[in-house]
Amino acid sequence: MLALDGTPYSLLQRFLSEGTLPNFQKLVTQGNLRPLISVQPPLSSVAWASFMTGARPAEHGISGFVERNPGTLEWFVPRADHLQRPTIFKRLSEAGKRIFVMNVPLTSPPQKINGIMISGFLNKDVLHATYPPMLGYFLKARGYLIDADVEIAKKDLNAFWDELNRVLEKRLEVMFHFLRQEKWDFFMTHIMETDRLHHIFWKYFEEDQPPFAEKFRAIYRRIDRAIGILLSELGDEWAIMMLSDHGFTRLRMEFHLNRWLVENGYLYFEHVPPKSLQDLHPFTKAYSLYPGRIYINLKGREKKGRVNPGMEYDQVCDELSQKLLAVRDPQGRAVVREVRRGYEVFGVPPEVPHPEFVDPLLLKTVPDLIVLPHKGYDIKGLLWHQKLFEQTVFNGTHTQDDAFLFYRGMKIDASPDSIDQIASHILNFFEV
Repeated sequence: MLALDGTPYSLLQRFLSEGTLPNFQKLVTQGNLRPLISVQPPLSSVAWASFMTGARPAEHGISGFVERNPGTLEWFVPRADHLQRPTIFKRLSEAGKRIFVMNVPLTSPPQKINGIMISGFLNKDVLHATYPPMLGYFLKARGYLIDADVEIAKKDLNAFWDELNRVLEKRLEVMFHFLRQEKWDFFMTHIMETDRLHHIFWKYFEEDQPPFAEKFRAIYRRIDRAIGILLSELGDEWAIMMLSDHGFTRLRMEFHLNRWLVENGYLYFEHVPPKSLQDLHPFTKAYSLYPGRIYINLKGREKKGRVNPGMEYDQVCDELSQKLLAVRDPQGRAVVREVRRGYEVFGVPPEVPHPEFVDPLLLKTVPDLIVLPHKGYDIKGLLWHQKLFEQTVFNGTHTQDDAFLFYRGMKIDASPDSIDQIASHILNFFEV
């Protein structure tokens, strides 16, 4: 398996028509290439958790890069040990399969598996990112890097492109090293550099601005050369799957939802600027976490709950939905496409006894509302920000649609439409 984070199906189709990816073009003639739908929200942690577990966010328990405990208002970054469903890596290992997994998001801390696991970007220190643990020293000696430093892009785009190349080269170097070590049953490498490329250089590619439009293509050409080597070494014997976790589009503006909640009288703080959710004032009716997850300050669930369950809760949800649909950016364009109840988007948590009558008091991790933006807007979750709208060095953003899936050598009766459906096909392939 080769995962290209955030690579759109439409972008691959364009590159194929232009002849930019000759080795991938050869591979496509041997299998099936199709679009794929991500989860909501289409974030790497959430989407890859769904890929690994075959479950929706409400079932596996990951709904964003930051989660909160409503009873204490403590927040934390969810990791692999917060997953509430077993991963395909664990299940394949338990079935006696020899596996290699490198750089997949939400594999930190690394699991004990029958093989090798190298964690993805939530782990900053390679010495604590591997199973077996001693492998970290080997990777450090080879100059392996877990992720590119996006802070570099804020100062020097050329330096950041060099950083992306350096990280990608080490990723591919380590991939081929371990691929040649033994005959694995399951071998997976995840390329995060495509996602980082798109966030920083998307507009330059879209507008064909030199020199970064060509440098954008250069990253994909490098990956294509690696695909060519893989094909020559693997031959026809191996089943191959490639996929992305979400699509990408041009980022028009960032919309700071908590700022909007403050300005519209739904969010108050005891201290300004607030340091954490602990600084919420009891007057608060709602607050949000990235991206677009709104939690009502509900009595009986939240530490400083104010809103009563029942009629008042529904009234606040309806008010927020109507007002958010009316939000316009400084150019007068609509920002919010839809506002939906969280359980409709994420699914109902398994601990809810009667899914047809969802009690919001039981929604501990599932947000009360999900704010879905029009394409080109990123709904931010900073607790405190002075501006309502902002444009930064980031000029590309995620989409739920336009991900891709390719597979060769796998008999799949009903091809998966969404990323959470893929795990079952992998397990079926191994008869697990």
